[in-house]
Amino acid sequence: MNKVAGALWVVVWLVLVSCSGKTKPTANQPQFEKPLPTGNTANLTGQQLAQGYCGSCHLFPDPNLLDKQTWKNGVLPNMALRLGLDLNGANPYAGMHFEEIPTVNQANVFANKPLISQVDWEKIVSYYDAAAPEKPLPPAATPAVKASLPLFTPKPFYFKHRKLPLTTLTKFDAAGGRLFLGDQENNLFILGKELKQIDSLRLESPAADIYINPDGSFKVLTLGVLQPSDRNKGSLTQYARNPDGTYTAQPLLQALNRPVEASYTDLNQDGLTDIVVCNYGNHTGKLVWFLNKGNNHYEEKILTKVPGSRNVVIKDFNRDGRPDIMLLAAQASESISLFFNQGKGNFEEKQVLRFPPVYGSSYLEVADFNHDGHPDILYTNGDNADYSVSLKRYHGIRIFLNDGRNNFKESWFYPLYGASKAIARDFDQDGDLDIAAIAFFPDFQQQPLNGFTYLENKGNLQFAAATFPQAVAGHWLTLEAGDLDQDGDQDLYLGSFIAAPALVPAEIRQKWFSDGPNMMVLLNKLKNKNNTQTQNRKQ
Repeated sequence: MNKVAGALWVVVWLVLVSCSGKTKPTANQPQFEKPLPTGNTANLTGQQLAQGYCGSCHLFPDPNLLDKQTWKNGVLPNMALRLGLDLNGANPYAGMHFEEIPTVNQANVFANKPLISQVDWEKIVSYYDAAAPEKPLPPAATPAVKASLPLFTPKPFYFKHRKLPLTTLTKFDAAGGRLFLGDQENNLFILGKELKQIDSLRLESPAADIYINPDGSFKVLTLGVLQPSDRNKGSLTQYARNPDGTYTAQPLLQALNRPVEASYTDLNQDGLTDIVVCNYGNHTGKLVWFLNKGNNHYEEKILTKVPGSRNVVIKDFNRDGRPDIMLLAAQASESISLFFNQGKGNFEEKQVLRFPPVYGSSYLEVADFNHDGHPDILYTNGDNADYSVSLKRYHGIRIFLNDGRNNFKESWFYPLYGASKAIARDFDQDGDLDIAAIAFFPDFQQQPLNGFTYLENKGNLQFAAATFPQAVAGHWLTLEAGDLDQDGDQDLYLGSFIAAPALVPAEIRQKWFSDGPNMMVLLNKLKNKNNTQTQNRKQ
């Protein structure tokens, strides 16, 4: 078959799969955490059925988490497809790239025959329709947010030749005094102390993460596919700069499933640095570690097959001398788990926190907020781009305190629509941890400045919230802290990504496209009182 004919056949096949409700790949039954209801279910109520079926895969979602229309038109139809129901010929594989379908099919995401009767399903739908609120419930009252940041000076960053703000990565290199900025167009820019561009590379796909080697070379993790996907196109490549200014690229890992983070440590304590990769994927995904076999050869070890592996913290949580792994899983069965290192490459998993599947878990850090010597959890949830796009009162920032035995209890919550990342640093150097946070899905209609929030620690888990007037100038996707100007305090770097789904007023979006910065730098004035607001348009 010639290339033209072959390409035409692929297009025709994709159209058939995408448009026909009858053309579906064969699938086995999905895997469930708990058994589905069995026997005679005629006497079960809609609530009981929902607890049985919904709770078999993830934490049971209470109806008041979403409004009626979002349940009926967004979440429940997707659940029906996963349970094998045929809703007016809907095809669960519609819209997928043909390379994704075998992966999703093999993972048993969608049942190939009904796992629930139509009568029981209608009971579940009726239960959510009756119990859910007409409109999203409002959040609890929060203190007013000041539109002033006395500690920071905003400095918008623009490239010399206008580039749309499509930033996917901001990464600070403390040892080298560099800031890496990646974008959707597969560019990786390297900036120096004065935010001057000192180098650039062209990558195979958008950068998701970077690791700086002691010798100044660096490893770049690329997504493969930026949009939600189960195509195994991600990779990890090491770059070393040659004397003539070119770079030598050494591929290390290939065929990764939309990886979003890579971490490095010697897990099995053999003297070689291993790699932990969060394969976020979409319907599928997994957390894996790669055993370093020497000479840039690695062997994959699967820790858990869970979609939405967002990020990890590697730390000796149980103080036995071995590095453990804490994982935030952000899709479907949203949770935080600890993988305790048992030695010799073996791990034991303990799920320490679990969240409803509509929470939108987005980021995890650990820090000791109460100074008791035990790592606490700083967690954000605010992902709002799937089946339940609405303002959610439970979106925000949480601190879970550690009881000393790696049991965690929520001790502080700050409501923030669309919260996507929070980091803890002592920005004002007063001896306690402050918080800087971004929200990719804030309420742009009523609270347009809440894309960034600074929370100054006042003691006893009390924080004063503030933002800045220029916070609406970008759509902040990335957040990084570091002292690029080397004045002894921590600055902040906010990367803007404007080509993404969000409920944004037309005038704000137009401003982003016409004059939005690629990055906003918040210069910490603690050690340099002379920092003034300037615009850098000549990079």
